[in-house]
Amino acid sequence: MRVAEFMSSPVYTVSSERSVQYVSDMMNELKIGSLLVTDHGTIVGIITSRDLRSSHPNRIVADAMTPNPISILPDQFAWDALEKMEKHSIERLLVIHEEQAIGIVTRETLQIKLNQIVDPLTGMYRAPYIQQIGEHFLNRRQHFHLLFIDLNNFGEINKLYGHPVGDDFLVEFSNRLRTLTNEQDYVCRYAGDEFIVITCRNENDALQLGDSLSQPIVIQNVTLSASVGVVNGFLVPDFFSLSFRELISRASLLSTSLKQKSLA
Repeated sequence: MRVAEFMSSPVYTVSSERSVQYVSDMMNELKIGSLLVTDHGTIVGIITSRDLRSSHPNRIVADAMTPNPISILPDQFAWDALEKMEKHSIERLLVIHEEQAIGIVTRETLQIKLNQIVDPLTGMYRAPYIQQIGEHFLNRRQHFHLLFIDLNNFGEINKLYGHPVGDDFLVEFSNRLRTLTNEQDYVCRYAGDEFIVITCRNENDALQLGDSLSQPIVIQNVTLSASVGVVNGFLVPDFFSLSFRELISRASLLSTSLKQKSLA
């Protein structure tokens, strides 16, 4: 899911010397929520419907606009765009290709689409997210570590305490994942009680992350642990000839082996 899939185009512009009323009329006519502001052909800002609401109609655009609009590339991931908007507390980004403005992408558009791949229970992205991240890195021939995390005895927890309690455990473990991961990590709830982390950390830090995630934790007076299978992309000779599905299979089998040992 790339930014280019969700941006609106063409991009409409207005001179910085025009009035706010002129911009308001123009937006209503075009049924758009923003205009790029130019000065002698150079982009100097962006003016949005929010800017209009807080500005007098007789003011000029230069006084009401937001200067130096934040931009993103069209081939970047949609979730990166959303993260950038949240970081800067803005509602839209300018999409730039070869130093030219080619579109606008809004927070609302991205959220509607990305909510389709968000797990409603844990708030984490689901399998399609991690699939795209993994394939992206493989295509770029960028090494990474793949951690396949499988909760131990989760089926027994559901049987003993009920599925609502099992859901509580999934939420708590997801929160633990968020606490232990950082900007070098990509996390998803893969299926059921299984999670996947792609990490760009160095080998020692990646293994340490795996060890931390496998440590038992106590939730509602019940001990929960996880088996973490790790595929080290730096040590797999044919790493870039493998599909992402094959890497998941390898990590999953390692996780299963660890789980069987823990139950023996």
